[in-house]
Amino acid sequence: MVFLKEKFNKKLILGIDFGTTYSLISTIKNNHAILLTDEKQRYLVPSIINCRKNNFLIGWEAEEKILQDPMNTIVSVKRLVGRSIDFIKQEFPVLPYIIEENETGDIVFYTQSGKISLTTVVSEILKYLKKRACFLYNIYKDLTVITVPAYFNNIQRSLIKKAAIMAGINLIRLLNEPTSAAIAYGLETNKKGIIAIYDLGGGTFDISILKLNQGLFEVLATSGDSNLGGDDFDTLLANYIYKKANLSSHEYNISLQSILLTAAKQVKIKLTYYQTAEISILNWKGVIHRNEFNMLIKDLVKKTLLICAKIFNEIGINIKDIKDIVMVGGSTRVPLVYQEVKKFFKINPLISINPDKVVAIGAALQCNMLIKNNVHNRTILLDVIPISLGIEVMGGFMEKIILRNSHIPISKTKEFTTSKDNQTGIVIHVLQGERELAKDCISLSRFVLKDIPLRKSGKVRVLVTFQIDTDGLINISAFEKDTNKEKKIQIDHSLLHFSNTSKTIKNDVSFFKDDYFFRIKEEKKIESRNILNLLDHALKEDKNLIDIKELETIKVNQNALQKSIDKDDFYGIKLNLKKLDEVTKHFFSLRLKNAINNSLNNNNINEIK
Repeated sequence: MVFLKEKFNKKLILGIDFGTTYSLISTIKNNHAILLTDEKQRYLVPSIINCRKNNFLIGWEAEEKILQDPMNTIVSVKRLVGRSIDFIKQEFPVLPYIIEENETGDIVFYTQSGKISLTTVVSEILKYLKKRACFLYNIYKDLTVITVPAYFNNIQRSLIKKAAIMAGINLIRLLNEPTSAAIAYGLETNKKGIIAIYDLGGGTFDISILKLNQGLFEVLATSGDSNLGGDDFDTLLANYIYKKANLSSHEYNISLQSILLTAAKQVKIKLTYYQTAEISILNWKGVIHRNEFNMLIKDLVKKTLLICAKIFNEIGINIKDIKDIVMVGGSTRVPLVYQEVKKFFKINPLISINPDKVVAIGAALQCNMLIKNNVHNRTILLDVIPISLGIEVMGGFMEKIILRNSHIPISKTKEFTTSKDNQTGIVIHVLQGERELAKDCISLSRFVLKDIPLRKSGKVRVLVTFQIDTDGLINISAFEKDTNKEKKIQIDHSLLHFSNTSKTIKNDVSFFKDDYFFRIKEEKKIESRNILNLLDHALKEDKNLIDIKELETIKVNQNALQKSIDKDDFYGIKLNLKKLDEVTKHFFSLRLKNAINNSLNNNNINEIK
């Protein structure tokens, strides 16, 4: 009985690295972090989900569906986490999915399984990882640390946290990926001094500067780009292959796009180890040289190093002060990345710990530290907030309350006042960003402090307090001194609909991608116009088959599709075409049945004659 009780109460310590391309899961065994593998000894799990009619396929099984079923196979979902529909339309104009934004601002995919939110997609992948670990150890209670890019904003962190809770994960903490790598590196090597973590994954880039000293991990600064990674290498290479193979005679559709991207990833991996890579695609065979690939991606690699240079200027550290540079993320395997980082830092980058594994290892180690809390062998982690936080003030300016690279947890208060006489309330518009104007920053939330005393402008005193926890999640309060009126909010995923993340860093894409986007958009517009004409004709003949309410619904969706065409909105056209198809199914089935009945009646009349 005692044995059963101990087994029941036992909890599995887990570290999850949820990546753009691959995810990993680790645990602690004999006080060491180990990666969990499948029956084929694979520790990488593709971050891919195939949404079938009755179930989901996740991981390697889902990867096999990319070419067969691209519209229902969602890849690189991490790149879309916390993004607005406007951002996605601008940055990823040729995604094969039909998507829309729901009332909370979350992205929704139309799939064979029905409408699936982005949060659900992330949750299902996390659930799969936990289930795999629990099944392996026959322990179904967990304590888990999940890593996120250092440059993820609050909206993105909140969505990951919500997805983890939906997945049934007992989340202890969200941990910045570079910091997690530093923990793994620092504990494994027992290093001291200032180190840099260069983290280039499938969809994000982070640079973090840390100071290690006898169990103290102090993050001095972090920066990056949450929309820059190996996926961009693949896109550039896929477009180049399309041009080099002279495939313009083939219809550039979703299937060809999937074939090109798959081929590009394979070529990229081969070029990591060899100077040339043979490629066979459709009816073309050729060779891609590493120098060709380097020319394509050199500007993206340079972009990461410009971010590195900027962070050193911000914190006043000389590059000579960096003792070690640790390489993290699968994209750091690309030879040009290694060469350019070595040239920039003037030291040999460290790759002693597998760049794919290091983040997951650090996550499990951090989880173990938090749970064990061993005073004699304790590691203290001082992390930072990556993006400044503040509120909008008169004139549309951003007033920063907590500056980027401030250590967390943290609490800061600033005093504000009214801008007009006899105001009855103050709108607190919470912002995240580094720009001076509110319109150029990310809008996190708005709330109103009501019933403040009626006084002349400048006489009311309101204290605005920002508190940030170890996960980087925010609590905000506004307190009026004289009346003790107070309003508190917590920024979480439910406030996504206030986000304004359409200000983006422009992608470096070739004109082939633009040409493809223009073509499929025009084809979709032609298809839509044809359907609208067909429907108009059908309604003139048989609108008496349906009631007024159903007719009105069809008309509303007709108008919505026409407006999408007029606005030249590709995503809107796809979505509204889908909706129009759904609301007209009943009408066209009645029309078909009516045609069959008329045909049978005519045949019967002819037989009588």
